[in-house]
Amino acid sequence: MTHLAIEVADLSKSYRVWNNPRDMVLEVLTGRRRHLEFEALSHINLKVAHGSVVGIIGRNGAGKSTLLRIVAGTLDATSGKISVEGRISAILELGTGFHGEYSGRENVFLGGLCLGLKRDEIATRFDEIVAFSELGDFIDQPFRTYSSGMQARLTFAVATCVDPDVLIIDEALSVGDARFQLKSFDRIRSFKQRGKSILLVSHSMPSIVAVCDRAILLEKGHILADGNPSEVCNLYHELLFSPADKNKNAELGTISTATDISKRTADVTPTNEFSLTPAADTSPEPELHNASEQRELRLPSGMCQPAAATETAEPTDREATPQQPVSALDQPSNTREQRYALREVEIVTIRLVDSEGRMVHTVQTLGRYKLVCRIVAHKRMSDLCFGVLVRDTRGIGLFGWDMLTGGLGPLDTFESGEEREIALSFRANIPAGHYFITVTLAHWNTTKQDVRFDAHDLIVEATPTIFTDSLVNLEVELNQHYSGEI
Repeated sequence: MTHLAIEVADLSKSYRVWNNPRDMVLEVLTGRRRHLEFEALSHINLKVAHGSVVGIIGRNGAGKSTLLRIVAGTLDATSGKISVEGRISAILELGTGFHGEYSGRENVFLGGLCLGLKRDEIATRFDEIVAFSELGDFIDQPFRTYSSGMQARLTFAVATCVDPDVLIIDEALSVGDARFQLKSFDRIRSFKQRGKSILLVSHSMPSIVAVCDRAILLEKGHILADGNPSEVCNLYHELLFSPADKNKNAELGTISTATDISKRTADVTPTNEFSLTPAADTSPEPELHNASEQRELRLPSGMCQPAAATETAEPTDREATPQQPVSALDQPSNTREQRYALREVEIVTIRLVDSEGRMVHTVQTLGRYKLVCRIVAHKRMSDLCFGVLVRDTRGIGLFGWDMLTGGLGPLDTFESGEEREIALSFRANIPAGHYFITVTLAHWNTTKQDVRFDAHDLIVEATPTIFTDSLVNLEVELNQHYSGEI
């Protein structure tokens, strides 16, 4: 049996809500109930093994922070059981436990004492804390005079330098400059290597995918999905941005892909089939934009980003629209694809061709290729924007582009029933590896027509002239006698 760092069993948390303060008094005096019950968490079951990093995502009000506070011991549950093994250190909000009038030095000792350290232990680690926070010149200044980034650095440094067995972080990794964020991620990875357990809440999907072994999607106090971070993040995007009918099902916990996500694998084996296809209407989706929770997410970073979750357009009746025949070469090459949006105009097939127009299954770094998409319009459609995104097997975005960010106008108007192929030329400045291409069609106002996430494999042959862990190929040339000319 696996030894667990955190175990949560049938955990629920409810709050009493009164419409008016006088109702609270009347309830006490009359004994008659005048309050409503708000269930922030409902029957949560969660197990976290030692040495694992678990990300928790969800919309505002889903119950993420409530769950972290209960695990950290700063909030009592209404019912259920929870057990945590070892010392806990929690960063639940910026400057938690710190006093604004105290200096940084005094707050280091105050924070350390709150986390269970003795004064001599804090003194031993003081220099390490200050060095990590990079606040040497300001450590004796009042905490209230610090910028938000400086406060975040000191808070994180204190919380992590106590060497906890379980580290709980609520959105703290998104604060601070790029250098501090890199240091924070490095420390998270070192904790994991040393067998520490980490529970992380973040609205940054790239952060969740990059550092977590597993992700949990909360919705209205329930666990909607639990599994591979990339797939769970895709489901989160579906929950935020799918058409109204699918979103309603999602809120009820019936997203098709979420039903057994923990049994799905993140690894995708290359196949000989390389073109892609219309997916079933029940397939999930990703996206971003116009949701405060998704500030840091960017698909192709313009109008081809997803529209707001309040989008009111009605989905097309797919059964009333005849489907185009699909050849054997157009069958899916992997089971990773997530798909959603209105699909009144849709991307039917995707293929890669070389400079001579031949379809290819693998590409060579620095070679010239075209991504060719066959588009079918089921009704007259104008004002469309096309975009692409390239991600690696962990779900980390490497490149994104759309017609808006490219400074281009919309696609030519599609007539009802029209079928057209569009091609995007590119140079494969990318090292050997297995990647995935997302393609999307959206209106200039961000309303999505067809989004096919991770729809097409991009397999790059080995490149012997660069390091195997390189993310891009910069085409470097060495000049041993530089004269100042480019």
